[in-house]
Amino acid sequence: MNVAERVHVMPLGFEHDRIVEPAREYRADRVILLDWLADDLERPDYHDDVLADLEAAGIDIDCRECELFDLYDSIAVIAEIATAEVTPSDDADVGNDVYVNLATGSKITAIGGMIACMVTGDAQPYYVRAERYASGAEPVGYGMELAIDLPTYPMDRPDAQQIAILDRLVEEGPCSKRSLIRFGADRDLPFISDCDRPFDASGKPTKQSYARLRRHVVAPLSDRGFVTVESVGTTQQVEATDAGHNARRAFGYLLE
Repeated sequence: MNVAERVHVMPLGFEHDRIVEPAREYRADRVILLDWLADDLERPDYHDDVLADLEAAGIDIDCRECELFDLYDSIAVIAEIATAEVTPSDDADVGNDVYVNLATGSKITAIGGMIACMVTGDAQPYYVRAERYASGAEPVGYGMELAIDLPTYPMDRPDAQQIAILDRLVEEGPCSKRSLIRFGADRDLPFISDCDRPFDASGKPTKQSYARLRRHVVAPLSDRGFVTVESVGTTQQVEATDAGHNARRAFGYLLE
């Protein structure tokens, strides 16, 4: 029987101890470092020490690119990692235990990590409080006083078919409801594939198709402020809002 790995997701920011010490303390099997550096910053020397010290502790290291000062990229990358890690692979009986360190990146990454943990329900966030803090060219904090588990609360996210529709709207611009029904049929999305009679004898969408599009896709997205619906002539055009563009970016991993 396979044993779950303890996987810690940690931004590789301006920290050393608050990355290495919780990985050691809580016996991480693997650390996934979220690595990104702005063009106007030089990589600090102690980043090499982080990698060396994790390797010396017998901890496997993976690196993933993540823009640490972008909320939606942070949500997307962490949520994708959490979902993939907790899902058993073809050659494993169990998924892994995932922990997200909110202390080692930017405040934006911390918020994004917390949201990712809440919307997926697949990872445990925690915060590491340093014993003392510094500034300048040194790591921000030294030592590890305490790692604090943080509570999570259920948070609804758009489902995969809603993200697929958002993706269509973002890529193609405003679409009629008829076009979205055709798109749903081409992609075999549940609001159409589960419909008893999606098209009539002439190939036109039925009233049931329009009703299911509205109930399962357009209305939930509209309620969240992700789309707007506007009458244009005899058709209704659905358009992604700025929030919808951001939601597609944050949850696009569901399309995979």
